[in-house]
Amino acid sequence: MMGEIQMDFIQVVQKLLPILGVALIVGLIAFGIVLLAYRLYRKRGGKRIIKLWQFIASFSLMGWLIMVMMLTTFSRGANYSGWVNLELFSGYVNAWNQWSLSEFQLIIFNMLMFAPLGFLLPLLGKKTRGFKSILIISLMITIAIESFQMATGRGIFELDDILHNTLGSLAGYGLMSAILDIRQQKRISLKAMFRALCIPLTFVLLFTGALVMYSSQELGNLAIRPATSQKMNQVHVTLDTKLPDHAEPAALYRSFEIHNMEYAKQMVSLLSDHFQLQQRGHISIDGFNRIWNLYDSGGTDYTFNYNVNSGNWSLAPNQYATNSMQAEVLEEKGTAYGKWLSQQGLLPKEAEFSTQNEDTVRWDLHMSNSEMSTEQRDVDHGMIIIVPAAEGLIPQDLFYAMNKNKYIRTVDVSSPADAYEEVLRGNFYMYNDLQKNDKLIVTDYELTYVYDSKGYYQPVYQFKGTLNGEEWSTQIPALKN
Repeated sequence: MMGEIQMDFIQVVQKLLPILGVALIVGLIAFGIVLLAYRLYRKRGGKRIIKLWQFIASFSLMGWLIMVMMLTTFSRGANYSGWVNLELFSGYVNAWNQWSLSEFQLIIFNMLMFAPLGFLLPLLGKKTRGFKSILIISLMITIAIESFQMATGRGIFELDDILHNTLGSLAGYGLMSAILDIRQQKRISLKAMFRALCIPLTFVLLFTGALVMYSSQELGNLAIRPATSQKMNQVHVTLDTKLPDHAEPAALYRSFEIHNMEYAKQMVSLLSDHFQLQQRGHISIDGFNRIWNLYDSGGTDYTFNYNVNSGNWSLAPNQYATNSMQAEVLEEKGTAYGKWLSQQGLLPKEAEFSTQNEDTVRWDLHMSNSEMSTEQRDVDHGMIIIVPAAEGLIPQDLFYAMNKNKYIRTVDVSSPADAYEEVLRGNFYMYNDLQKNDKLIVTDYELTYVYDSKGYYQPVYQFKGTLNGEEWSTQIPALKN
């Protein structure tokens, strides 16, 4: 349900705030209509008595449903036409491969979002106090919402969402059931505590176990690993290149700028001190990006963006404008920025300086993949791009993608032929899944490098070719298990 969105809890709250007003108004109107109808019913001799807390529970459920529909459906565009994910637990696999806080948050949020349903249903009456009733109602509502998302193209129909929504509702039911039992028995029982805590504690143990396992392994996880495999039995695959069945060992590196929030905070502090910037608000999360909102003494807003997956960061004003400059002025500004970068230890001596488009200065330092795999020393590579402002010190754009890679050791890698077998098994990532009768032609391969979630620069194979006549490529982990 929320699997297509990556945001932190504060962003979710910010998104909920405008919805709360709509939900409150609609809920109050509905509550008033129901209350008026009930009073008319009683005046005409109706004998059924509905207590105040039942009205309140009904009103709360209406408001909850409106908020859920607004948050998961009506606040989106129709960008997911026909998307279905019937792979159970694929969200857990994806969260593990990416070791992503956002992915774990989405799992928790999907449960919390439905907890009010199970918490409030028992208050409606005896017929909605049983476990079976809560389970059936929860399943029906979440399946209905998922189906509506799929039909309107405003979301993905996902089994994981149905599972998490239902578990969240059952967790809410467990808490309310415990409260009702304690209220009735006038004491706290172990059975009541178990009902209230069994689902939350299960997920605490699950996430704790994942953290212990992750901490115990030397290397990080690779985001290029797929959460689900492709169905290759319906795809026509042709190999149009020779693949050796042997491979030489390759170098393994590590960059300490990857998945390192302390490094990001140091860069923010460095830029803030040099450019006289102040931070506004909290650090927000958008997928792999960690975002700081900054401003200068004149009130101009800037955004600092740190990508945890690559270690790259950027600084730019929210209102972007470029200005062409004479070559001498541009080189002069580039020299000044280069001197400052060197003083901060951010510019390798070997980086090549150049200008482009009459408004940009840059430094490049690249090494071929074959050299990377055979070198047994620390290696810097990447680029720095700066678009100077016509006036003032703060640039219009600063993009830093220069990684310092510490040589760790030489590792054994699988052969290209063995890696290709993973392609045939469908163990590779595709944004859009392969379809029946697709034609995949593999024409080339190379050994390249990808950062894992702990900053290790791991060798991987990149296969290239065409898919139904269009360019195609994918990456397969190369390290031997």
